[in-house]
Amino acid sequence: MIVDVLPGRTAALEQVSSLELPTKRDEAWRYAPHKALGALTFGPAAAPAAVPADVDAQIPEIEGPRLVIVNGVFDPERSRLDATPSSLRVESLAEATDEAVVGLLQREYDAAEDAFSIINRAYGTGGALVLVDGRVDKTIHVVNVVAPEVPQAATAARVIVEMAEGSAATLVETRIGSGDVGACNIRTEISLAAGASLEHIVLQDLPTTQIHLGRVDVVQAADSCYQTRLFNLGADYGRVAYHVHLAGEGAEADLSGLYFGFGDQTLDQQITVVHAAANCRTSQSYRGVLDDESTGIWNGGVDVRPGADGTDSVQSNDNLVLSRRAEVNTMPRLEILADEVSCQHGATVGELDEEALYYLRSRGIGQAEARRLLINGFADQVMDDLHDDVLRTWIAERLGPDHA
Repeated sequence: MIVDVLPGRTAALEQVSSLELPTKRDEAWRYAPHKALGALTFGPAAAPAAVPADVDAQIPEIEGPRLVIVNGVFDPERSRLDATPSSLRVESLAEATDEAVVGLLQREYDAAEDAFSIINRAYGTGGALVLVDGRVDKTIHVVNVVAPEVPQAATAARVIVEMAEGSAATLVETRIGSGDVGACNIRTEISLAAGASLEHIVLQDLPTTQIHLGRVDVVQAADSCYQTRLFNLGADYGRVAYHVHLAGEGAEADLSGLYFGFGDQTLDQQITVVHAAANCRTSQSYRGVLDDESTGIWNGGVDVRPGADGTDSVQSNDNLVLSRRAEVNTMPRLEILADEVSCQHGATVGELDEEALYYLRSRGIGQAEARRLLINGFADQVMDDLHDDVLRTWIAERLGPDHA
């Protein structure tokens, strides 16, 4: 159900008024909780009367500029923007009204919009603006907090990232929450100019009473480099969809992630990488651990378009199933319309190695401890790529002390 009207988003609001939400017939939304999505109420951003006390403890203490958004509204009290370098502009999207920013908000992307991206355009006036013009050594941290004050309340926020030619930065997005049943709809829009480099880390850890709908659109110019690490851990339904468009020759993209499901969580990864220029390289490497009655989805696609000769692309998805009630759905996809390309893909689903368990048991390690060691070893292959000790510790504590 959609309520209220937000001025300034006329086109999107006109679409919203007659919008049809995805159904199980839409392959990319096949495993979504459609009844729960239909019960959500979206509207203009509204800050809660009070931010729950447990929110502050959930935010990783990363050194560098930090912008915090609560229910789609900038929170200056929890933000830290007073020491940003001259090569970086970080501010509330709602307060950025200059002509250049308006152009960024109206930018079109190669990927088709879905119902929730249209809702995001209609109601996501709050969020973060990140403009990088040079090398930024400190990590940029954008925190989205979901704190619904009434059941089924859903918020929308946008994160706009513009990387100038030859610039370099690290961006961490943390999505956390507290309180009643609700949802967030977060769209991150990234543009990398020629030779730009961005390391992008997404930490999704909403409470299991809430729904996370995330979308990341990336456009890359020649010789740019985009590296992303997704840790999809929280929410009842945690969805993150990437649309990465390599538009310039020599661009590179490295996408990897870990989803770790418990209870009856559904963690949904939808990945589309488009090679639209020659001599580009991409890799996708995702790992899932599913316990109890949780469900993991990995739908990873590579689209090699005409003229994208010299493409080099690799996909892999490995899953560890800890319970007979858990479920994994893995779908690697390739569409190749160019010559002289190298594309590989593979997926595995397995249980804990009984021989490895036996080996550890024979060394005097208990059954539970042996299981934890093997699970940690599987998951740590994604965590090993993290260079920030604070992030590694935060994720390790979230998954359990044996990851430390």
